[in-house]
Amino acid sequence: MGPMWRATIKGVLARKVRLLLTGLAIVLGVSFVAGTYVLTDTLKGSFGTLFRQFATGSDLVVRTRAPFDGEGGRERMPGGVLDEVRAVAGVDAADGFLLGSAQFVAKDGRTAIQTGGAPTFGISWGGADEVGSAGVVSGRVPVRDGEVAMDAGTAARNGFVVGDTVKVLLTGEAEQFEIVGILKLGNRGDFGAVSFAAFDPATAQRVFGAPDLWDAVNVRVVDGTRPSEVRGALERALGPTFEVMSSEAFAAENREPVDEFLDVLNNALLGFAGVGLLVGGFIIFNTFTILVSQRTRELGLLRAMGASGSQVVGSVLAEAAVVGVVASALGLLAGIALARFLFWLLPELGFPVPSGPLVVIGRTYVSAIVVGIGIAMLAAVVPAVRASRVPPIAAIGDLRTTPGPRLSVMRAILGLFVACAGLTIGAYGIGGSLETSLAVAVTFVGGFVVFVGLVVLGPLVARPISSLIGHPLPRIMGVTGQLARGNAMRNPRRTSATAAALVVGLALVALVAIFADSLKLSVRSALREVRADFIVTADQFAGFSPEVARRIGEVDGVQSVVSFRFGDARIDGNAELVNGVSGTAIEDVVDLRFLAGGTAGLADRGILLSEREADGYDKRVGERLVVDLPRLGPTGLDVVGIYRTRRFSGAFPIDFVISQELFSAGFPAEQRDTLVYVKAEPGRAAAVGSALRAGLAEPFPNVRVKDPDEYLADRERTIDQFLNVFFALLLLSEVIAVLGIVNTLMLSVHERTREIGLLRTVGTTRRQVWAMVCGESVIIAVIGCVLGTGVGLLWGWGVVQALRGQFVDQFSVPPGQLGLFLVVSVLAGLVAALLPAWHASRLDVLEAIAEE
Repeated sequence: MGPMWRATIKGVLARKVRLLLTGLAIVLGVSFVAGTYVLTDTLKGSFGTLFRQFATGSDLVVRTRAPFDGEGGRERMPGGVLDEVRAVAGVDAADGFLLGSAQFVAKDGRTAIQTGGAPTFGISWGGADEVGSAGVVSGRVPVRDGEVAMDAGTAARNGFVVGDTVKVLLTGEAEQFEIVGILKLGNRGDFGAVSFAAFDPATAQRVFGAPDLWDAVNVRVVDGTRPSEVRGALERALGPTFEVMSSEAFAAENREPVDEFLDVLNNALLGFAGVGLLVGGFIIFNTFTILVSQRTRELGLLRAMGASGSQVVGSVLAEAAVVGVVASALGLLAGIALARFLFWLLPELGFPVPSGPLVVIGRTYVSAIVVGIGIAMLAAVVPAVRASRVPPIAAIGDLRTTPGPRLSVMRAILGLFVACAGLTIGAYGIGGSLETSLAVAVTFVGGFVVFVGLVVLGPLVARPISSLIGHPLPRIMGVTGQLARGNAMRNPRRTSATAAALVVGLALVALVAIFADSLKLSVRSALREVRADFIVTADQFAGFSPEVARRIGEVDGVQSVVSFRFGDARIDGNAELVNGVSGTAIEDVVDLRFLAGGTAGLADRGILLSEREADGYDKRVGERLVVDLPRLGPTGLDVVGIYRTRRFSGAFPIDFVISQELFSAGFPAEQRDTLVYVKAEPGRAAAVGSALRAGLAEPFPNVRVKDPDEYLADRERTIDQFLNVFFALLLLSEVIAVLGIVNTLMLSVHERTREIGLLRTVGTTRRQVWAMVCGESVIIAVIGCVLGTGVGLLWGWGVVQALRGQFVDQFSVPPGQLGLFLVVSVLAGLVAALLPAWHASRLDVLEAIAEE
């Protein structure tokens, strides 16, 4: 081992306490990365095992072809197809299968069991000899109307056992069934939040409105026969209307949307982890900058003794690598523990997930090591190079070099150039003709580049900003406040780097808060156009029976009832959401603010377009728009009206409206409503509301009747829930940033040990030392808050403008929340100062004076 390596190792051991908080920042960031991978990989494994159960018991699946690749709208097949399948050579057995929606009601009989948005499946089950994956955990198979089997997970979580009665929401009002069996698929009975209700085939055909129809046919081939050969025979026998696929491919296809969602979740969580690691990078940079500055004499002596500049760089980077290795290992362990905690927490929060062992694959190990060591070493590169460039004589004499005016001018030019480049990129994202998601991405990148420009400018503006923010301290704290202000101004590079760690997280927090407030204002503005007295929906906008609208229409005092349902269609090759509306009374319940035309002619194969889509497809009233509907194919529809109000649902935009009669003809399978608007006769709203709530609660426990104010409050509550999730995820970066302040102040206290000792000898009390350190910490925290909020305001405005017309229509700033962020920043500064202040106030005066 060479002398430089021995010096490096001794240096790490000598500074292990000072490197502890730096390593902790990496541990937190790496734990988030590792925990994210373990969480999503385990969920993929659990759901993969779940969907593989669908493939057990059969070899092939026969179904009708979908009208659109990868989309819904698939027709059910006539019962006679089952006989054709059974007649094909090589088929050992075949059974029809039905899949519909069936939501269980809790034991109280008035509350639908919520699944957090997960599917509530109803299936047909012909018994133990049926081709398929269903099996009995306990009890028996349902064999007649009035009997049902419930999946084991739903039964256990809600206290149901064989012999209990349960209500099930199907195509009409809730029906009562006896639980005769507990269901499993393959070897799994608990499917997380997903629920299964199994009925005998005849009952399934009745409750799903599918007399003598099947969604699919499960096929088992003769032993010794190759499934691919039977598949070819079936395709030839059934013709091009049907498709035949292996059971494994069928299971994989059903799994694909879940994997896509988990990939999105994984990338989103990694994005938040990246923010935490970026903040950790600032802390490492700051730490090694300070440590190198404090070791100027030591490094100078090494240079004078023959160490080259590259050896000095290697020594500093080696210290960073040691910190990175140790922190990566601890972060990996912490990430696995975090994932395990989340799997315990999710069911407690009402989001049960399929059980399964934690999955830790090689990618997780590699990512943790590469990220931890990489961030540590990258952040230490600049301080290491800077250390190698200090002349040995200057270092031995402890002569600190300061940047000259030329360097400051170059920094100002570079910082302004980068910031202006960011503004230009953001302006292109807002004003360029880009697709929405790309426009948001470009705008986001522009905001980040602006932040980079501010980081470059930071050392130039930190001194005047520290002076301005710290201006009240001398009046409040006297000489102590003056010292705190002076300490923050003394090293602007250090102050700006420490504050920058806070800027990142607070900018994103402000961005999210501004977007959420703008979204609330947009929803509020859109719902002002609703003329209805009541809005009827189900939780998570799940569909509900059309019988609800019919029952509402029978209530005394109801003037108008308008229901909406939606389905996927194609227009000019684009996937679009088409809405079917009942009747022509839509203007009674919503002020659509027609720009041209109206609802006249809607029932005669007409279509209403929002202004946005009319411009997008270049259509005017009287022109024809070809819409490819799943059952009817390409259908020419006359544009009868163009309207401006498109977000009256309070959630998703409604851009294409056709009559419900045409919708029913154009879309197969079950027809379910998503929204029902109710207008009461003048002066009878209160009575109608009471009658609706009383009349719908028992037969339809999954629907909610709300007036527009209640509906708005519900939508705002949903937005707040998402907002809180984002805040919780961004909390990691703020915790790391606070650790950065702690670390910087601890190192600064160590650097100023002699100075603090001298202050104590001239009468400064321990309380005043506390106040001085706390004051400096608060100045740094407020700088981070002010700059972060400023960047967040700019960022938020840009993102809202990029999304205008798609998700938001208004821009709004929440002053109360931004003010709260400032208060929290001050408190965070005080908390961050506790340990350094305690350490500074406890320094031995004589030892401190003797410190060199």
